[in-house]
Amino acid sequence: MGWFSPIKGQYPSLAQIDKTLNVGAGETGITRGSLIYVDPGASPQGGEGVFRIANATQATDVTADLFVALQGQDDFVAGMAGTIGQGPATDENEVPGTARITGLSVRMPLEFQTDQYAGNLGVGDYLTVGVDGDVEGLFVAHTAGANVIAQVTAAPFERWVNDAVAVEGRRTGAAVTVIQARFVWVPKFTA
Repeated sequence: MGWFSPIKGQYPSLAQIDKTLNVGAGETGITRGSLIYVDPGASPQGGEGVFRIANATQATDVTADLFVALQGQDDFVAGMAGTIGQGPATDENEVPGTARITGLSVRMPLEFQTDQYAGNLGVGDYLTVGVDGDVEGLFVAHTAGANVIAQVTAAPFERWVNDAVAVEGRRTGAAVTVIQARFVWVPKFTA
């Protein structure tokens, strides 16, 4: 589904650390709460780069610029902010049909709830980036040598989410299982 809700911290405010970029060409699977990173070499107009879903490389790269997506790439507003539904590309460097999304930096102090996690997690567990297949871009249990990006503050529990799909195409609003965590940045943690 893609749920992410800040609980405590500098959001929304001018003090938040965020970035708004296009989604990289060919990227799929970015939802609200996905872990994403800035790919600086892939900007279609030579700018700051593009967002891509985080994977095994970012789990151990201490220079990875990680964020949590505030919109899914298939969100209507993200599409209108980019070039989806806006006609053909305006020049040879622009990719038509590209969403533009905003992410919050994992290096800012913030406690949050999300359904974008995998595995059995408990209070105090450190989290990193999921590295393969179905867990890419999700919060997963930390493994030795990976970057710690968050720590669980409340074990998985159910909460009501208004935009969760209850009956496809007919009704939204349902209970969703989420974790509560806080951002913690510890590069290549081994203990």
